[in-house]
Amino acid sequence: MPSSEANPYECLFELSDIGLVERARHGDSAAFELIIRRHNQPLFRAAIGVLNDEDLAREAMQEAYLNAFTNLDSFQGRASLKTWLTRIVINQAISSKRRQRPEMSLNHEITHLHGESNERDPMGSHMVNVSNPETEVSRQQLRQLLEEAIRALPEIYRCVFLLREVEGLSSADSALCLDISEVLVKKRLSRAREMLRQRLLRTMEVLEPDIFEFAGKRCDVMTAAVMEELARRQRTGKS
Repeated sequence: MPSSEANPYECLFELSDIGLVERARHGDSAAFELIIRRHNQPLFRAAIGVLNDEDLAREAMQEAYLNAFTNLDSFQGRASLKTWLTRIVINQAISSKRRQRPEMSLNHEITHLHGESNERDPMGSHMVNVSNPETEVSRQQLRQLLEEAIRALPEIYRCVFLLREVEGLSSADSALCLDISEVLVKKRLSRAREMLRQRLLRTMEVLEPDIFEFAGKRCDVMTAAVMEELARRQRTGKS
């Protein structure tokens, strides 16, 4: 027998992001939750791009969601909700990274991400060694190999690669999220592809949907944590 708890969501599944935002602005908690579930995957990838650590990425996501929902009125719809949220989580991830390395200023982190650092090929011995490309391995092993290779990319390339190739954002939206030019997005993507080509690049087409998966229980835990905090803030009147 279907649970009655599912009823509040039935009328929301077909709504666009804009429609969900309008409902959320009027305090519809089900709309809040659906926005979280709909965007957990891309935001996790964006956070991983900056932090390269799953625990820190989840923390950055949660703070970013709370920040976004507190400031929903600032969403004007000029960019997609996905792009707007992605930029928020990237900024949150940069702040989180600064807290992990307090000796570095926020300006240093932003400058690094925005492209004023040395962009020589720093992969060297960190590049994943695919010694036997003829070896038959499982899908899971290939996915793990690819994730490790992407993690080994320098941050400025990893962020662009995840947004463009894995999440499928346009060059324009990626540039907006990272606050860099489209020209620099294309340059970094080209460098990232070069680092990952050979066997890794040839496996991308079949593996992309599973890279840095954030679904099932992980999605549920993140959603529950944000919804619990939102409810607490509503009870206490704290924004």
